[in-house]
Amino acid sequence: MAPKVVVPADFGIENLHCEFHGNVVFKLQGGEDMKANSLILSYHSSVFVRLFLELNQSVLEMDDFSNTSVKSFLGALYSGEIQLDRESFRDVNKMCHVFKVDWLSRRCGDYFASLVGDVSTSTDYQTLLFLFEEARFCLKTLKCDQLLDLVVQKICSLENRVEIFVQPYMKNYTQLETSQLDTMLQITRENPVPLLTIMKHNYIENGSRFHNNDAYLLENIDICKCMHENEAVLEETFDAILESADLSRENEQLVNKLYRKASRNLKNLNISSTLNVEQCSPLCKESPASKKIEIVHLFISFESLEKLTIFAFLDQCTTSPLMSNYYMFIEGLWFAFENFIFDHHTTSNIDFDDEIRHFLDATSVKLRDIQSKRNWKQINPMYLSDLEGEFAGFASNLCRVTDIISQTDDTYKLFGRVIEITGSTRKILNFSDLFTKCVRLAYYLPQSASTKLSCPQSGSCGFILETEPILKDGDPYKFKASISCDLSKYPDDLHWHPEIIKIQEMHLMLSWFDEDDFADITKRGSYPCSLIWNGRGVQSTGTSSDPEWNIDPGYNFAPEEHVELVVFM
Repeated sequence: MAPKVVVPADFGIENLHCEFHGNVVFKLQGGEDMKANSLILSYHSSVFVRLFLELNQSVLEMDDFSNTSVKSFLGALYSGEIQLDRESFRDVNKMCHVFKVDWLSRRCGDYFASLVGDVSTSTDYQTLLFLFEEARFCLKTLKCDQLLDLVVQKICSLENRVEIFVQPYMKNYTQLETSQLDTMLQITRENPVPLLTIMKHNYIENGSRFHNNDAYLLENIDICKCMHENEAVLEETFDAILESADLSRENEQLVNKLYRKASRNLKNLNISSTLNVEQCSPLCKESPASKKIEIVHLFISFESLEKLTIFAFLDQCTTSPLMSNYYMFIEGLWFAFENFIFDHHTTSNIDFDDEIRHFLDATSVKLRDIQSKRNWKQINPMYLSDLEGEFAGFASNLCRVTDIISQTDDTYKLFGRVIEITGSTRKILNFSDLFTKCVRLAYYLPQSASTKLSCPQSGSCGFILETEPILKDGDPYKFKASISCDLSKYPDDLHWHPEIIKIQEMHLMLSWFDEDDFADITKRGSYPCSLIWNGRGVQSTGTSSDPEWNIDPGYNFAPEEHVELVVFM
């Protein structure tokens, strides 16, 4: 039996545009033709197989792409190699998606990731603009958001991001689409004051009319956070709009309403003065009106890792504001490692232990560099004992290489006590509750922690965690978690120290157990929550008589299965 052809492979670039082999014609711009072989092309993609065998096409129109890009694309399919540049990237990447040439699409992703990896505080605006617009094109045209996630994460890591990118990009913000404004809001989420400053200057210097984009920004900027950061700029911006803009009565009411709402929320924010915006990382979002601090990103989303190379991911770990502790790092690196393994093996017979050892040996220097630069708090040793399968072996070996297991008693593993499940009197949490109901859980620090904190209050130190379901088309999908800042909801025996309970150091895991063996912790299993909220969400995989929910190909849960939400910190 002939061996299976594995691509990329070298079929001989000299055979491209060959009269003898070329049974397919690509029609290029300007009337130029390129001939190729249907069998060679079919090795790379099932799309070519369908075009040639099922639809009997022998002529393909390529005038949507530049001639140079088409030649580079076809040359790559013949030689297994490609030299990308900024001019050809968009067209080649688009052809990879149109014809579903997966290996070449990954090469494009690697090339783009290398460009993003080279970005620094000294990078010029035109380079950033190129990366940003190419990533937006991929999202808008190819429905691929990985590149935009990568670019946004990189820009967010730059201390001077406002000066080198946000300000020049927003210079003519009234001409931008709302999707562009959304990304600017995301980049400036940690400190949105610069957006107000840009709006203020637009009115003072240009005397602009009130635009729909002004209304959109004012409705979506976290104005209460702006009040925390720089109340003077906020007031100056509103004054400039009210004095300089030709406002309709409706828009004037909108501006005044937003300002009054921000003022009211700020006054109602009855939280200890020790908690301020500077203490909140980009991983948490204050919701003053509801007196919660939402844990927005416990993990860099699975989707943003799918097209990221291992080393591009490690570069992100060094600087990304979206990653704030070792728990996130371990889980993120595992999913990136899994993608790498399955992309580079054509067989399912993989020796994971051997692959893990080789990988960690090859990246040990980079891992230690991340460790020294981020200076994160070490992890609780019980985190490893809760893991299962290949992930457990990966995490243990990673901790061996980096020595990140805490040897002291300053890390904690906390189990939540159910206070309330909406519509139920149960005090045991079911898996489905997290995705269909609002849940309140109380977490108590051990007495040793209260002693160490020299806490003078009676009862225990701790916090209340509230979860809220996120539906998709009316079906269970994900849930979000928040720390309650409303002291009136706390039991008499529990109190909260906002200066000690740091959200950016928290990590959640889903622990499941048999109700009959509740006391036997050896019969419990745990699953990282990271995929639940920023990953693919839950999907129904069972039947009406035997329902199951899937949160990852290897993990299925019955909706009524008993679980606990474990917090490591």
